[in-house]
Amino acid sequence: MGNYCDFCKGRETLQDAYFPVFTMLVALYVAGLMDPTEITMINDLGLSNDNYTIKVRIIRLWKQTTWSKPHETRQIGMILMDEEGNKIECTVEKPYVILGKALEEYADVYIHKPTLGLYADDAMKFVDIQNKLFFQYTTKVNKCIGFNGPLNSFAFANFQDVIDKAIPSTISFDVIGNVFQCYPLEPATQKLNKRITLKLEDLEGRQLLATLWGDYVEQIDSYVSKHRVNFVMIIQCARWKDYRGRVYVNNTYLATKLFIDEQVEEIIDFKKKFKEKESGSASSCSHATTSSIMYTVHDDFLKNTKFYQISMIHELDEGSYAIILGTIKMFTDNQEWYYPACKNCKRKVHKMPIEQANHMDHVAENESWVCTQQKCKKQVIVAEPSFMLKIRVQGLVGVVTLTLFDRDVRSILNISASDLIEKYEKMGDTVAFPVEINELIGRKMAFKIIVRGFTAGRKYIRSYNISKISDDVGIISALEKLEKANHIEQDTETESVNVVVSDSNSQDTIGFKGSASFVADNTPISTFPNTISMTPSTNHDTTSLLSPTTNVKRKLVDVYDLEDTVCESSTKPSKKSIGIKETVVSTQLLIPKVEK
Repeated sequence: MGNYCDFCKGRETLQDAYFPVFTMLVALYVAGLMDPTEITMINDLGLSNDNYTIKVRIIRLWKQTTWSKPHETRQIGMILMDEEGNKIECTVEKPYVILGKALEEYADVYIHKPTLGLYADDAMKFVDIQNKLFFQYTTKVNKCIGFNGPLNSFAFANFQDVIDKAIPSTISFDVIGNVFQCYPLEPATQKLNKRITLKLEDLEGRQLLATLWGDYVEQIDSYVSKHRVNFVMIIQCARWKDYRGRVYVNNTYLATKLFIDEQVEEIIDFKKKFKEKESGSASSCSHATTSSIMYTVHDDFLKNTKFYQISMIHELDEGSYAIILGTIKMFTDNQEWYYPACKNCKRKVHKMPIEQANHMDHVAENESWVCTQQKCKKQVIVAEPSFMLKIRVQGLVGVVTLTLFDRDVRSILNISASDLIEKYEKMGDTVAFPVEINELIGRKMAFKIIVRGFTAGRKYIRSYNISKISDDVGIISALEKLEKANHIEQDTETESVNVVVSDSNSQDTIGFKGSASFVADNTPISTFPNTISMTPSTNHDTTSLLSPTTNVKRKLVDVYDLEDTVCESSTKPSKKSIGIKETVVSTQLLIPKVEK
């Protein structure tokens, strides 16, 4: 009997040991924390079965309320992702909102017995598939552990596909890029929300405008006001819109989410690749994610850099910046419109001497070019045609010769020099000056220029290189008023004003006589093209994001920053180093003497 009692005591001890474990397993199963026997993947969902369970992560969640009852949820929207990374949109209508009250972003859940439905006609699709999920009266939601899928599942769109409108306007997409420029914040009006426009750059150097409105403006403003540096951002659930022929990215009402320089895998990987591209290229075509600063274009043209009449820029010292306003009137050379440029650094390259090529075992066609830049000596030199146009720009007072280089020309014309050459070769036409370039004639623009100088033999020649151009109507309107005010002021102070002609050694001349010109008459002024292809420079001082707004309605036009290296002469070395710091010139305008 004693042995039997000992046995019973041993069994009771064993039960006491395993009962808590058994109880926990039952509780976990009931709570849904253990995998059910069958899980259906999103790609396997179909109309033939209503009894299924999906195991998903909520990667995006938003709640819609009513104006009359802002604290009452009318509808819940979600983007769900399974362990394979497949996504589906899910909507919880008002009768079943109580089931989703405890749901939150990045929660891992089982959803049992939802139902499949269709998108309404012309409705915005946040996942590009035919069906979407809906909660119904039989739907149950349980939390789960051990989700073995990715944290996020982004569908990044190619910038060029967005610019070309290759993505249907009713399908959202994700965007990742280096944000290097902020336009002025536009306050709310009776009809429009507050808005802010950004410019992003991808790893290929393409640019894309993004206009955000509503609460998303506060997120951008809060970050930029504290950091004031370039940053990498993801816009999740974005859409594109067309404004007067210019494509830009827009947020949606509720579904969009911003990842601003966050420590997510996709941003970390983008930064790494961006940095590798920067270190591997000798040019400054891209914008470093850590060294550059945010600034507003309006402030740069209207506040931070002094405006000059074209006739007075000869007074500026070398390395000084100035803002001028003028219309492109003609080209000074109708023969030379491009040059062979190094694909790495954009400097002019030369053909390898025949004697040198003959001493080499083999020389491929793309290896027969020589670049004199130190950083390119160990790289294979590939030459590509690049625009270089000498233009005459006329302002209210004065005319100046400027040089438009590849990025600004191809951005305005929306075509590359190599494409133009190929086009005319196919036509069997050996025209020296393509007619497409004539589209530049008649365009009125604001130019930010820098004074440069180089020596040619024993002569020292001044040149004015373009740092930035803009056709923003607000900027041009403000500069026109300033230009007229300065002109009237000079007329008031002097009975007659003699035109100031610059030094004969300067490229800046007032008269057209003696210069070979190529003029296209009756060319209408048109806006910039739709696409943005190349990237501007980052040599600019920091300014406040919240700059004074203008009363002139601003259109969504592009402003191109051009790095100083590309703006240098393709044949003459610069007298000073390229990295000259920008300064605001305070030279007083000289009043010409009046002849008595």
